[in-house]
Amino acid sequence: MKTAVIALTKNGVGLAEKIGRELDADIYAKKDDFRGLIEIIFFSYDSLIFIMACGIVVRSIAPYIKDKQSDPAVVVVDELGRFAISLLSGHIGGANRLAARVAAIMGGTPVITTATDINGVIAFDELATDNDCAIENIGVLKYISSELINGGKVSLISDCKIVGVLPHNIDTPGFGQHCRLAVALTNSTMVPVTAEKILYLRPRNLIIGLGCKKGKSKQEIEEALAHFMRINNKSMLSIKCIASISIKANEQGILDFCSEKNIPFQTFSAEVIKTVEHRFSSSEFVKSITGVGCVAEACAIMAGNQPKLVCPKTVYSGITLALAEEEKVFTL
Repeated sequence: MKTAVIALTKNGVGLAEKIGRELDADIYAKKDDFRGLIEIIFFSYDSLIFIMACGIVVRSIAPYIKDKQSDPAVVVVDELGRFAISLLSGHIGGANRLAARVAAIMGGTPVITTATDINGVIAFDELATDNDCAIENIGVLKYISSELINGGKVSLISDCKIVGVLPHNIDTPGFGQHCRLAVALTNSTMVPVTAEKILYLRPRNLIIGLGCKKGKSKQEIEEALAHFMRINNKSMLSIKCIASISIKANEQGILDFCSEKNIPFQTFSAEVIKTVEHRFSSSEFVKSITGVGCVAEACAIMAGNQPKLVCPKTVYSGITLALAEEEKVFTL
């Protein structure tokens, strides 16, 4: 986590240096053009620690706040180090935990105001972050959290292995059951229940193996992959990485697609692929170009942590895709 500590006063700077050393954070001690500084650093750090009054911080960051899925964690500390206040992005951004850590460094008290935390109920946005899951429809989260805070129950549907004990207010519905509110922890676009509202948490545990002809555009790759995922009933948000042969390391269409979707791109040399290609069907045409007879399936398997091939190679116009899936462990 890339962190910045910002202070304005002499006492604040001294405290900033102490916190900065412990967190390996960048320190900003600035009085002139404070607002200009905030405009620059707000989008450059995962977390911001301000040593000053809350009012100053609120007015300064207000123009740049977007949403809880993209805002950095913001913690405010008084210059005597008595309190560390989680101000913004407490769960997804990690401000609640950061506040606790900063308070421990100072010997102060963390101030946490998120309702799920103070009421001791499960916070699915925080669990999603902790378990590397994407939240598909975060607008539903408020209904889930409100139900739990007010003593109600929520159903959990999961394809993942869950470690930990489910709270008493979380149940697991049977196949075909209708629920009022549910959380679906799955990479599948199909769930075995119906509900008035379902919060979808997408575990990033799918690996796409990709082979393509030279010059395939971002749009062509996106259209092929969207169709491939749709016919396999899998969410694009669950893609952990895309993998291909090393001669595609600079293929612009792939690079542009991965950059736009923020999906890691990994490549393997022909020599490495040869160690596993015997497990899959081979193409003499592909071998004549790349030196190996199988790219998509082999790369999908090698890029994951003991994944299973769940969809063998599917050929589009000059694009070949394969899908592998890791076992996902979700810790409560």
